[in-house]
Amino acid sequence: MHPLTLLPILLGLTHAAPQRQERDVEMLYLFGVPGISSSNNNANFIGRGTPGQCQNFPSFVKGFTQANPIDGFTCTLYLDSSCRGSAITIGPTDPWKASGNRGKGDEEPTIKSWKCSKIGKKPN
Repeated sequence: MHPLTLLPILLGLTHAAPQRQERDVEMLYLFGVPGISSSNNNANFIGRGTPGQCQNFPSFVKGFTQANPIDGFTCTLYLDSSCRGSAITIGPTDPWKASGNRGKGDEEPTIKSWKCSKIGKKPN
């Protein structure tokens, strides 16, 4: 064996390259967002971002009737911005749905931020 072929082994350079963090990944669908028409998958808003990182909803998302994580993700929805305050975690088979009390004196809480993680991976 040529001595130069042994150089990476001797220097410990045989380990795999670090995995790149996924960015701009579709992770969450919102339905029933007032004032926004539906896209081709019937979602009014598609939450995109980096898995495991907090995302604040844009100011035009003032409410919604249903939130569904995309297959392979669980998502936590927070009442406060920056993923603080009361929260609920949902999965692809158990979406969050509004209780239907809007306009009856018992308004739905406004969810302001979210964080999704791949199923099977611990959140950051």
